[in-house]
Order: sequence, then C-alpha cells, then structure tokens
Amino acid sequence: MISVITGEDFFSKNLAIEAFLKKALGESINDPMAYKTIYATDPQIPSVAEAIIEACDTVSMFSEEQTVILRQADELKESENKLLAEWLSRNPDCSLLMEFKSLKATSTIGKALKTIKLKAETFDLPKDYKLPEWIMENCKKHFNKNIDRNACAYIAEAIGNDTWKIMSELKNILFLNPNIPAFSENIVKSFIVPTRKMQAFEINKFFGDRNPEAYVKKLHELIEEQKIEPIVIVSQLFNYAVQLLHIATMLEQNMRGEDIAKALHINEYIFLKLNNEPRKAMNWGKPLLCRLIKRLAELDYEFKSDKYPTKTTQELALAALVIPPR
Repeated sequence: MISVITGEDFFSKNLAIEAFLKKALGESINDPMAYKTIYATDPQIPSVAEAIIEACDTVSMFSEEQTVILRQADELKESENKLLAEWLSRNPDCSLLMEFKSLKATSTIGKALKTIKLKAETFDLPKDYKLPEWIMENCKKHFNKNIDRNACAYIAEAIGNDTWKIMSELKNILFLNPNIPAFSENIVKSFIVPTRKMQAFEINKFFGDRNPEAYVKKLHELIEEQKIEPIVIVSQLFNYAVQLLHIATMLEQNMRGEDIAKALHINEYIFLKLNNEPRKAMNWGKPLLCRLIKRLAELDYEFKSDKYPTKTTQELALAALVIPPR
C-alpha cells in the first residue's frame, strides 16, 4: 500500500497520516515501534532513498513489512528522487506514505507515480472566505461541539488559515473548559488572541540577542504605545523560542545555516544575513531554551487564568524572561 499526500493544510494531512497508520497497523498504531518515520531533511541519513527502500523491505514484528512515513519529501535531492522514483516505478509491495508540500506531475517522483497509476491526495488550505465554514465543520467533526458563527469569524480574523493552530487553540479551550456545551463568541475571545497584529521582528530581535535593556524598552512600547495585548506577545515569543530550539538542535547535528533555512522554509538572506538566527539560537543554548519554552507555556496559562490581573504585572512577568548572557 503506497499513499501520497500533498498540500499545506497540515492539520488535515496529519489526520490522513493517522488514518493510513490505523489502516496499516490496526491496534498497534499507538506503538512507536510499529512504524518508522523518516525525514527527508535528516542530516544523519547518508541516503534517504536507500533508507526508505531498506525500511520498506524490512519485516516488522507487527506485519509482513515495515510501515514507513516519509515527511518533507519536497526536500529530497534530485539524485535521491531518481533512486526512489526508479524503485517506485516497479510498484513495490510495501507500506509507505510520502508527504509533500507540493508535487508536480512532471517531476521525477510525479512521473513514477503516474507509471503505477497512483494519484496524490491533496489537502489545500481553506480560502479566507471559506475559513469560518471550515472551522464550524471541523469543530463539530473533531470535538463534537457546536461553535457560534461569530466565533468562527473571529478565529478566522485572529489567526488566519493556519489550520493546525486553529484546532490546537480550540483543543486548549476544551482542556481548560471540558464541560462547555458549545464554543461561544465570548469564550473564544477570552482564550484566543489575535496573532496577526504584531510583526514578529519587532520583539524577536532583542529577545534573540538576549539584550535586556532593548528588549524591555521594546516590550513597553508594544504594550503601552501600540496597545498589543501581553498574551499576544507570549504566543509570539513561545513560537520563536521553539524555532530557536529547532535551530540549536540542527546546529548540533552540524547542519549548515543555508540548509537549516531551507528546512524551516525561511528566506536564506533573512535567516542568515539580516537576522542571523543561528547566532541567536547559540545565544540561548538548548538547556535554557527548554526552560524558557516551559516558562512561556506557564505564562500563557497564568495570563488566561488572571494570575496577573493587570497589564503592568503581565509586562513585568514578560520582562523577567530575558537575562543577559554571562
């Protein structure tokens, strides 16, 4: 069984991967040893194509063949594509799912799939005008909860069409309020803050530099002058800290800066020259970044729980995050 999925709707793509694993593995789906996930960007694998072929030919203790998931298949080098395409064109008897962001029919892999008459399943992001309807349908489908139309419109405006983030935010609301009969506009507004209003670079630069003076000054400017809600800044810094942790991990694996930029889908010039993100990741280091991410998650909960009832106390809590390097 070979399956191919494409598109930028990562929430729906992950559901498709879960469905594939359930069909292939049955009750063993929750056992991480029952399948193998290979990332096309993994620098520790000399040949990703050979690793896929070898894994697919391996007999698993759970089935007659090893189930394999290939993530970020767009990042395969052309030499790897050719090797994999040649193997695929023979229509091997295996259990394999390949995940692409996009896949052209004229590409090396696309031609191989056409040879074996296999079509990719595409999960495109919902258009802006269809996003409220998408939220309503998926809220009912995945949480078995109704949601107010105005709440759908608010989420669409506040977050945009990042389907993974939308569903994660709704899941968090349910975690904190498991007994709500439905998602009302008021409760959605209480927990989901607009993340489209603040440009990331406004706070990331000084935060990444661990420059407490400049960071505190910018923090005060955002909250007092630009009227940015502190919880929006928490969300922004959390996402940025996670990104820095990914960068630090890839640097440990001796990945080049340009390869890290490509893996994170960030413009190379902005990543290396303008922002110098690898240096910012090294400014913090992995142990401190892990502690920082944990603290930001705590602040998100504490702000929503009114532990810090005023913007001043919230600003002070955020200001305490950045300490200068020794």
